[in-house]
Amino acid sequence: MNILQFISTQVWKALFGKPADSLERSIDHADEFMIVDFEPLTSTFVSVPSDFGQLSVDAYMSGIVAGVLSGAGFNARVTAHSVKLEAGENPPSSSNSSNMPPRREKAVFLIKFSQEVFERDAAMDR
Repeated sequence: MNILQFISTQVWKALFGKPADSLERSIDHADEFMIVDFEPLTSTFVSVPSDFGQLSVDAYMSGIVAGVLSGAGFNARVTAHSVKLEAGENPPSSSNSSNMPPRREKAVFLIKFSQEVFERDAAMDR
């Protein structure tokens, strides 16, 4: 969890000018975590043509997260997902997107650690 805290705060701020909006652990799967960003830099300022289908420009950011994790010795699969905002979910206002229309989606970066990471973590606790 410490490496994810580092990524969602320090790395995010160094790369994107602000920390991620939240870091969450999956309720259903112990090996999955989510970094949430209401205004990811890539999808805030890049438009994907409709003929490109399900292309995710936030996949670039998931590659950065995967690279930092791999470099730190944490094997994980990282994927980017656009998730509709839930009723009552208010993203923080950003000064650099004030003249942009309000977002209807947030970016969720799903991190699924390999089993070896959990085995190594359990062995260190003994």
